[in-house]
Amino acid sequence: MPPITCHILDTTRGKPAADVVVAIYRISELPMENSDEITITENLPFGLAKTNKDGRVSEWIFNPKDNLESLGIKGQEWNTLKPGIYKIRFQTSKYFKQLISDARTFFPFVDIMFNVSNPPDAHYHIPLLLANHSYTTYRGS
Repeated sequence: MPPITCHILDTTRGKPAADVVVAIYRISELPMENSDEITITENLPFGLAKTNKDGRVSEWIFNPKDNLESLGIKGQEWNTLKPGIYKIRFQTSKYFKQLISDARTFFPFVDIMFNVSNPPDAHYHIPLLLANHSYTTYRGS
C-alpha cells in the first residue's frame, strides 16, 4: 500500500464513487512548519489513479519515463514518503456526468492540499465526502 491513499463517498447516493480519475501532486518540498509561505515548485501530477468499485485509490500509476526517486518512488513502487505539501485532485465533473441521472455539479474538480510533516507519519489517508453542491474532507486513518 502506498503511503498516501484516498477514497470518495457519494453522499447524494449513499454509495462509493467509482471510476473517478484522481491525480496526486507534490506542490512544495517544504512542509508548512518550516515556512509561513508556500513556494509552489510543481504544477504537474506525479501519479494518477481511478477509484475502484469501493471508491478507493489503493495504488497509484506513475509515468515510467519520469525519475521519481526524489519522491521515494522506484518504478511503480512508492515505499518512502517525503515531507512537503501535497495535493490530490478529484475529477468530480466527469463522475457526475457519467451517472444515469446525468447529475450536475458545482465543482468541476476538488483539490485537497495537505501537509506531510518532517519526519512524515507512516500513512496518510484522505477521504472525500462528495455531493453535487458540497463536499467535506478530513484526515482519515
